Amino acid sequence: MKSPHKLLFMFLMITSTILVLSSSNWLTMWMGLEINMLGFIPLMYNSSTNESETAVKYLIPQSIGSTIFIMGALISHHSNNPQILMPIAMCLKLGAAPFHFWFPAVMSGLSLTPALMLLTWQKIAPIFAISSMYPSMATKILPIASISALWGGIGGINQTDIRLLLSYSSIAHTGWMLASITAPGPVLTLYLLTYVMINISIFISLLQNSTKMHKQLFPSSQKPHESFLLAISILSLGGLPPFTGFFMKLLVLMLTEAKIIIMASLILGTIFSLYYYLSLTFSPLLSLHKMPISEMKLNTSTSIPLLLSQIMPLSLLFFFF
Repeated sequence: MKSPHKLLFMFLMITSTILVLSSSNWLTMWMGLEINMLGFIPLMYNSSTNESETAVKYLIPQSIGSTIFIMGALISHHSNNPQILMPIAMCLKLGAAPFHFWFPAVMSGLSLTPALMLLTWQKIAPIFAISSMYPSMATKILPIASISALWGGIGGINQTDIRLLLSYSSIAHTGWMLASITAPGPVLTLYLLTYVMINISIFISLLQNSTKMHKQLFPSSQKPHESFLLAISILSLGGLPPFTGFFMKLLVLMLTEAKIIIMASLILGTIFSLYYYLSLTFSPLLSLHKMPISEMKLNTSTSIPLLLSQIMPLSLLFFFF
């Protein structure tokens, strides 16, 4: 193996997330979050990026969030009352607005593989930590969910760096995940699974072409069917019907306990997001009619993640409901 140390830090990330999900008290949860942070920082280092600056930009907010979390846990232990500091600390770790100041800056300095980890795996522990808190805490952070959805939709407009675009998209989806915490059943798990799988299918295409800017998203050398698959994944991430992302957002709206003003903010943020998603994918979708049907040959490395991201969450949805 070229970099055996990366396997060790990947193992730390996975086991620490499992520790957070299975912990029965706040101290072990805090320990899992700290180990998760320390396991991810070495994976951020890459010869093509400004590693030290990006690592510090990630370390400081995460450390502040951990400090606020353990402080809220101690206050809650002595006062026997749940503290709003604890979900706020997790929102800071998630990069939810208005605590998102560090998230786009870190994403812009990462290479594509660590960026995928930050967008997907690093969200699992904090979001499920919030869902394990008292139900009253979940309803108190619903305003953060609405702000995240709106800010993520507005902030992504006119972004040229594809990593910044996906970071603001992540902020918007974080708002939907926070809103899904109040929904009964495995809605949060299904939404997170859908979000992770769609991001994986997008990043597979980005890694193949070493894409960094939005003008490089659909290069002329890319085959038309590959551009079509990438466009479908992007539109599904935005929540355009009839793709899986739309059905998951619809499920959240149907089952969440949020008020109508919160749901309106979520929908409005999605409309803003769809604006720049459609502007990215409009041209390659229109050029698809120029390709003969005989040339529509799916590449296994891109088609399988796409099909899984569109089919598997719907299959689980029918299984649970």
